[in-house]
Amino acid sequence: MKLYIYRYLLLFLAFPLTLVSCDDDDPEPTKTDLVVAHEWQGERVLVNGIDVSDRPEIKDMLLDIKSTRLTLRRDGTYTAVYDQAGTSQTTTGTWEFKENETIIYFDLLGDLQIESLTTTNMDLITTVNRNNTSFDAKVQFVKKD
Repeated sequence: MKLYIYRYLLLFLAFPLTLVSCDDDDPEPTKTDLVVAHEWQGERVLVNGIDVSDRPEIKDMLLDIKSTRLTLRRDGTYTAVYDQAGTSQTTTGTWEFKENETIIYFDLLGDLQIESLTTTNMDLITTVNRNNTSFDAKVQFVKKD
């Protein structure tokens, strides 16, 4: 009799373990999966850790990052919609990953180093040359809701 009780007890304890041990690990998304998953909204531009997004000279030099919406597609094309001098502009072009997906290349901007890329954030670094001065600018995008 005790043997039957032990068997049922063992079965009772083992059943939840079989449910837990069924592991449906989804593969990690690729960088392509991450960048094409949704539209990206420009968040800010950092120079030496300081947010310079609202400075007029930055808007003139680059663009109004906070108005920028960027859509990247698997076929290597993109659409960027942004404000420049108070007017909405739309630009289309091509993009691709380079150097083991550590750099993203845009036909209009050139190479931008990927500092971080998650499901909700994309931080890109570029070197800007202006008036014989060069500086690194971090351009941050967030997932557009």
